[in-house]
Amino acid sequence: ACTCGGTISETIDVSQLAEQASHWPGVFSSEVMEFACFPEGVDYIREQIQARGLNRVVIAGCSNRTHDSLFQRTVRQAGLNPYLAELVNLREQCTQVHRWQAERASQKAQELVRIAVGRVSLAQPVYKQQHQCFPSALVIGGGLTGMTAALAIADSGYEVAIVERTALLGGNLQDMYYVAEGFNPRILGRDLINRVRAHLHVTAYTNTEIVNHQGHIGSYQTELETRLPGRDAERFTIENGVIIVATGAYEAHKHHWLEIPQVITQRELEDQVIHQPEKIAAFEDVVMIQCVQAEGVPFYCSRVCCTNTLKNAIRIKLFNPSCRVTVLYKNVVTYGFREKHFTEARRLGVIFLRYTDDEPPEIIPAGDRVMVRVRDLTLNRWLELPADAVPLSMSILPSDGTAELAKMLRVPLSSEGFFDEAQLKLRPMDFMREGIFLAGMAHYPKFIEESISHALAAAGRALTILSQRDALFTGGIVAVVDPDKCVGCLTCTRTCPFQIPQVIQDDDRVGVGGLGGAAYIDPAQCQGCGTCTGECPANAIQLVNYTDDQMMLRDIGGLGAWLPSRELRVEVGV
Repeated sequence: ACTCGGTISETIDVSQLAEQASHWPGVFSSEVMEFACFPEGVDYIREQIQARGLNRVVIAGCSNRTHDSLFQRTVRQAGLNPYLAELVNLREQCTQVHRWQAERASQKAQELVRIAVGRVSLAQPVYKQQHQCFPSALVIGGGLTGMTAALAIADSGYEVAIVERTALLGGNLQDMYYVAEGFNPRILGRDLINRVRAHLHVTAYTNTEIVNHQGHIGSYQTELETRLPGRDAERFTIENGVIIVATGAYEAHKHHWLEIPQVITQRELEDQVIHQPEKIAAFEDVVMIQCVQAEGVPFYCSRVCCTNTLKNAIRIKLFNPSCRVTVLYKNVVTYGFREKHFTEARRLGVIFLRYTDDEPPEIIPAGDRVMVRVRDLTLNRWLELPADAVPLSMSILPSDGTAELAKMLRVPLSSEGFFDEAQLKLRPMDFMREGIFLAGMAHYPKFIEESISHALAAAGRALTILSQRDALFTGGIVAVVDPDKCVGCLTCTRTCPFQIPQVIQDDDRVGVGGLGGAAYIDPAQCQGCGTCTGECPANAIQLVNYTDDQMMLRDIGGLGAWLPSRELRVEVGV
């Protein structure tokens, strides 16, 4: 067991825990370490496994989320199968949640370690399958994020295919002329497009969509369809080892207010600032309304809207100082250094009025102008603001076809309809399906620099797989079907969140009663979530090293009743 430098031992009596564990059946030795994850601790564990001939190891210390790979690598280097080691999380699951209940925390720690010893005693060696990784990447989306990720991978020497459903590369950069920081993003867009077109390892398919997809990490087969004006649709298949989803997002443009001529979106206002400066010069009053929810879409913060509003408000005041600019907002979200743009707008005379959902603004047509009614929360009365233009900050929506693409790739979506990452802090670029990565505004609305960072991070994750080439391993903790028990009820095919199980009709897989077919789960694609294992009514599916015998341990207190008769040499590192 590990004291974690006192973090664990200040609540749990680690020495007593080690002493008790040493008397349990099958436990060969039990020791206390200060930092098991330090190099000297890892070396000591490796030496003890080799010197004592241990065939099972239980390490009681920190979270398996952060340290599982370290200790699996350690026991592998000692010649032991990595799945014959069990990690018990005493720090988060005991010490930190029972800090003021030392006695009960020690009792809980004892039970957790006892269960781990029982589980590892029934564990079997697990061997992964080795595959070749196709040295090519597929990037879905030809905008800023997609091109950045593609170039990062291509610069490392791998082939990259970019699939863009529209006729042009560039995405949202095509409609942007300036940002709050002052530079012109179109220059960045042109540079990326020129680099993509000139790069020997990048192939861009425009006017192209994905129509079919199959395969697993290292070997994906994606069918594409290209539609060019005046030509028949052309279908072809490409193979790739990894996929980066960078489909982007767009500003909504469906709202009944937009039927009024004076009401426009912030994107349209930006276009007028550049291409119709005489119109901006003629404005006397501009009222901007924030957080306008697109019709039929649940409300959520789009993050970038407030900064976009401020950049346009500042541009108008610099170009036409006499114009009265008023911003109606729920809450101004200009986090980090973007707060300076809010300060600058206030300095230039932009007025900010807060409104609530209970009393939203009203827009009333009044000839060539409109009248905006809003309740001033400070004065506690309704104000009527005349306006030559009313720019709306509309919701940022996922790209068209996002739901269909998610279904095809078998990856999840968030409640807002954007692609959802595997884990916000530990796997922010990954999907639950290995080999497919996420970047940019396909994840949620982001600024340019955030999208670039996300693209480079996703490219880095993709390169870790592409660089493995002939040493790509899949499988491990996966679900396995016993054909002799399978009744072909299709429960697993319906409940699997990744749509992996399938019923194969052949003579080699005969189910109960001689049925010509039984379920099969591809170990290269299985994510090991265990959903099918729990749902199978015939108990025909088992999760490797999470079998019924391991999960339903009998006689936990006695410990010996469920230990197998074969000789075990388990070390408990406390």
